Amino acid sequence: MPRRIEPFASGSLSLLRQEAGLTQARLAAEVGVSARQIANYEQGCHSPSPHRLRRLAQVLKTSPQVLAGVPAGEESLADLRRFAGLDRVEAVGLLARRLPEGPAGATEWKLQALEAGQPVSAWLDAALLETVMSALADIYGVPLGSVRRSWFRAFPGQAHLLRPGRRVTGRTDSTRPAPAAETWHDLNRRQRAYLAACFREDQHAETAARRRRAAGQDPGPAAQWRRLPFTVKADPAFTGHTGIQERLRAEGWHDAGAGATLHALARRGLLQVSEDQVEVFPLGFVPRVVVELTRSGRACARAGLGESPPRRPPGDLLSRWLWGVLIRVAEAGFGGLPEDALWGRAKFYLGTGYRPGKALSRGYIDCLPGREGDAEQSHGRPYRWVLTDSGRAHITQNAEAYQELYADVPAGRAVECARENQIRTDE
Repeated sequence: MPRRIEPFASGSLSLLRQEAGLTQARLAAEVGVSARQIANYEQGCHSPSPHRLRRLAQVLKTSPQVLAGVPAGEESLADLRRFAGLDRVEAVGLLARRLPEGPAGATEWKLQALEAGQPVSAWLDAALLETVMSALADIYGVPLGSVRRSWFRAFPGQAHLLRPGRRVTGRTDSTRPAPAAETWHDLNRRQRAYLAACFREDQHAETAARRRRAAGQDPGPAAQWRRLPFTVKADPAFTGHTGIQERLRAEGWHDAGAGATLHALARRGLLQVSEDQVEVFPLGFVPRVVVELTRSGRACARAGLGESPPRRPPGDLLSRWLWGVLIRVAEAGFGGLPEDALWGRAKFYLGTGYRPGKALSRGYIDCLPGREGDAEQSHGRPYRWVLTDSGRAHITQNAEAYQELYADVPAGRAVECARENQIRTDE
């Protein structure tokens, strides 16, 4: 493997040395190298070893990352090792103590391959990979998330292994009332009616957001559309009644005592009450009371109304919406799906890279130059969405589970295309 040139900000070293009032000779004496070596560092001729990089940072009262000139959050696996002051042999020695012996054990070649961007086949098991990343985080003295991000940048196709799956928990003891049911039991009739009305309006807003997303529109963050107007402090002749008020009026609970009831529910942590302003013609801006159900509030309402929470796919399976999008890409076959054929945020949750908020995506699809035509330059071909190796594996390995989970979503053709795509890729 070719030797990787380690990043080093030579200009930062010179500037920090001058700010510290040190000559090259004095800094060299503190670090344990010759003055000529410091000059080589500052001229960009040499890059310091991990030990000397760490020592330089200590003397200049800065961090190895600043001297290396690597922006925070963009460190490679090799950078994390260098910033810890470890050469590859030392890192492998520490890593070997934390991994099992045999084919899955640590070797210098494996660590060198990782830092060069070459996957190690012995570490492609999700559980073992988690062990390797946790060990590296411990050895390098960084959060596990830092190692996870650096690993993903080097191996975006392993996103399905890097994402921690949801645990499938067992059922709770049915003889013991759930806390949500106990809370509902403690509410009086008026409080239950108000909580139920807020819950119905909350579910209505959630359904509307889901429909917009399915239509390729961005409904905005949940923190925005879950904020529900309760009342506008103006004459109803100008403002009318809000959705929650209409529900309460239908049940005979809409009267002047709403404020006390809302705050009683807020004290129990079932909803949040706030106030903003809204423009009403011809009155101008008038105050408005807004409520937002908490998770505890939704759970309490479901328990009291006898409704089950939405069924979530077990483990790391996709939602119905994302599974449908993945099927569309798979059914497009080897040629892929046009770039503009995916709407909304599905491409961020399934694509190779990071979704909004810097959360790790799944890496099941990627947008690459199309294969049709004879144009040699990638910019001469339209980009298309295609399955990655991870996406093909996810479809073929979980097809039966999805069939049971979403029986009304046909996926047979997608599975066939994924397998054919895999065969052509191997060839």
